[in-house]
Amino acid sequence: MNEFEYLEKSKNEIITIDNLNKKNDCFIRYLFSDEGNENIVLDFINGVMIDLNFQTFNNVVILNPFNLTKYLDGKESIVDVKCITEDNQTVIIEIQLQGNQYFIRRSLYYWANSYSSLLNKSENYTKLSPVISINVLDFVLFNDIKDFHSCYLLKEIKHNKILTDHCMLHYIELPKFNLNNDKEKLSSWIKFFKGENMSNLIKENNIFEEVEKRCQSFIDSDPLINAYRKKEWNEYFYKEELSEAIKEREFSIAKTMKKDGADINLISKYTGLTIDEIKKL
Repeated sequence: MNEFEYLEKSKNEIITIDNLNKKNDCFIRYLFSDEGNENIVLDFINGVMIDLNFQTFNNVVILNPFNLTKYLDGKESIVDVKCITEDNQTVIIEIQLQGNQYFIRRSLYYWANSYSSLLNKSENYTKLSPVISINVLDFVLFNDIKDFHSCYLLKEIKHNKILTDHCMLHYIELPKFNLNNDKEKLSSWIKFFKGENMSNLIKENNIFEEVEKRCQSFIDSDPLINAYRKKEWNEYFYKEELSEAIKEREFSIAKTMKKDGADINLISKYTGLTIDEIKKL
């Protein structure tokens, strides 16, 4: 499908609750940070916490309420969602569709930025409180870990002693999830991100009755759905450009390896190119 065909198809596509891309940046910011959606984001946060046996929360206050005008102007918060719990713990949520190992540094930077912003100049360090970072990834970040949900804390290596509860980074890798690792509340949310039918989700977790209503409100808003479509287009064309760049890099590596006399099967293994593609170089 060429670019023109894609644009025409997407413009004419009727968006419904079930075909709505639940990982779309505009939609996620609306769902998790629009005023009145506190119960929804609280349910998701508690699902994450319950999954690894951490304490849950009773309520949250959204610190960066969704504002469409700011979103369109690119002036929204650098993180998708930022909220604070009843015991003064800050929770930041980031949804990332593409990335590599450098995302670890990015997530740590966002955590550090949120932690440092808790204090004004000359304020006492006793005012600092925990910051929980939740990162939902549509790519695999840790190839050596099978679990789709992992959490990192600051620990002493020899004695496995946690230094502080002020730093907690969760990574949820969507591609690793399957029905075999179905885990209560969190599994329903993972299925939601991956496009599960809403009627099935409502049977598992009644919060999705509220989510369904908010999805419909989003679809019924022309300004919101237009922003949604624009984000979909940007993501599509970015992926196309990225794929072409990766392919060019693979061909370049293959040419160098072939010139150095590397075995054709080894070249295929390291570049992902087919034997026929390598032979034609």
